[in-house]
Amino acid sequence: MNPFRSPVFRRLLGYLRPYRGRLVLAVLLMAVSGGFAALGAYMIKPVLDQIFIARDARMLVYLPLGVLGIYLVKGLADYAQNMIMAGIEERILLQLKEALYSHTLRLPLETHLRVKRGEVLSRMSLDLTLLQSGLSVLASFFLSGFTIIALMGVVLYQNWQLALVSFLTLPLALYPLIRFGESLRRRGGSQQQHMGQLLDHFAQTLDGIEVIKVHRVEDFEQRRFAGHAQRYFTTMMHIWRVQKATLPFMEFVGALGIAIIIFLGGRSVIQGEMSTGAFFSFLTALIMVYEPLRRLSAANNQLQQGLSAADRLFAWIDQPAEALASGGPALQWQDWHCEHLSLRYPGAAEWSLVDLNLSFMPGETVAITGASGSGKTSFARVLLGLVPPSSGHIRLGRATLDPATLPRYRQLFAFVGQDPVLFEGSALFNIAYGDAAPDRERARRAAEQAHAWEFLEPLGGLEAPVGPRGGSLSGGQKQRLAIARALYRDAPVLVLDEATSALDADSEEKIAQTIAALHGQKSIFIIAHRPRTVRLADRVLRFDGGRALEEGAAKGLSAEG
Repeated sequence: MNPFRSPVFRRLLGYLRPYRGRLVLAVLLMAVSGGFAALGAYMIKPVLDQIFIARDARMLVYLPLGVLGIYLVKGLADYAQNMIMAGIEERILLQLKEALYSHTLRLPLETHLRVKRGEVLSRMSLDLTLLQSGLSVLASFFLSGFTIIALMGVVLYQNWQLALVSFLTLPLALYPLIRFGESLRRRGGSQQQHMGQLLDHFAQTLDGIEVIKVHRVEDFEQRRFAGHAQRYFTTMMHIWRVQKATLPFMEFVGALGIAIIIFLGGRSVIQGEMSTGAFFSFLTALIMVYEPLRRLSAANNQLQQGLSAADRLFAWIDQPAEALASGGPALQWQDWHCEHLSLRYPGAAEWSLVDLNLSFMPGETVAITGASGSGKTSFARVLLGLVPPSSGHIRLGRATLDPATLPRYRQLFAFVGQDPVLFEGSALFNIAYGDAAPDRERARRAAEQAHAWEFLEPLGGLEAPVGPRGGSLSGGQKQRLAIARALYRDAPVLVLDEATSALDADSEEKIAQTIAALHGQKSIFIIAHRPRTVRLADRVLRFDGGRALEEGAAKGLSAEG
């Protein structure tokens, strides 16, 4: 397949259009480089004929200086065009990295739940690396092309009959550009798939390292990883076999052509039909032709792999994303209703939520209970606007929610999950997460309300360092810090998904007091089992098999909650 005719290559050209002026300058510099490379080959004729055969002493000064001048100009042209192309390449990669990250942030939660993390990481790592290699060799096609054309001009000028004979080997030299490139394009997809599996397994290992060590299954996981690594190794060996076969094939074809020319050209020199200088100029130019041809073949191999990576990148970027924002005034939290709402995740065999008809009033505190897998977390995702229902609809006041409304709708919520997510940085950064100008006093009040200040103060207060994923904190400390973040947000609706599960009884009682103090001021949804938290609710909904059953007031409920 011709890479320049593929749809993905034409799409990549769209990223080049803003740099048309620089590209034209780079191409002109490539033409200068190719022309001076050919001029260097041509200089073999006067060097041999006028210095070594005619023994003209004056040429001992002029010709060496001429050779130096030729390669000085060629070197400067090469440096300038390489810097121009490198700048264009890095700018395009910067655009693609930002587009990939931005689009990944805005993909629906369903996509993130469906796709393995390693597959996503492989796009940001391997795919971008392969695409960078593909972009970096685009200049080789132009530079090698100009060099070949200029050198063939020298060959034709010196002896057009011999040139026609040498052209007979060119179809053989072009074979690797087509055949080997197609093979690499096919193998590229497998390479990226297996790398994604490797990264995903590695990511799961890091997430579950405590379980792995406690269960003493290091050898078991090592064998699983070795299986993925072996498949990647096999694929890479196929790719290397194709890539490494290119150079010896090109060298053999070049040697075949040169052998024929030495025989025919040598006979012409012996018979006096061609000067020695002209023959060696011809032979030098012909030998030099095979070097850019070899570079073309290698560049085609890299470009095919880069286009395969670009296929995957664009397939990811082309997935439908959620709206960035929508116009209109901010939404107000009002009566919330869902009618005949059901949810089934893509690819799932069973429904997670079944025909829900629920209503919530502003200021209510609602406890949501049920066994694992009963639909509690799925309902929380629908409530937060993270997952659209498969059927039914949601109304806020009199308005029906739609995808365009979601960005404004989500601003109504503060959320604390069972496994709180913290980011590397300071306590202030985590509490006031997303606030470009955080209010330190407000952050401290939120930390005190969440009973996080008692452990933050000895560590440096708001400047206390928080490691990646909150690794320097205990489970209870992480949850209190996440609760402080939700309180700082001060949204009208607070959703707590088992948010006190890692707290000791004393800390949980303090958080319960904080929640009680917010009663009536905010709408609060508590997903929990423990009675200490559930007892704060005005209503209890018990989920079972995706259905919700009303259990009335929660005050004074037993441990069953």
